[in-house]
Amino acid sequence: MSDDEHDAWQLHHHGASWEDIGTEMGCSPTTAQTLAAAYEKRTDSAAAQTQNALF
Repeated sequence: MSDDEHDAWQLHHHGASWEDIGTEMGCSPTTAQTLAAAYEKRTDSAAAQTQNALF
């Protein structure tokens, strides 16, 4: 199963530029950045749902 959002995020996390990521994934740098942002939003939302309320 391919997760383009995670792949874009991981490549950028490891130091690749958006231009390089876009080239590798066959999309524009803006699309690569959008994919990575969607991954962050998805994982942040999942973490927030599993977080226990402290107060």
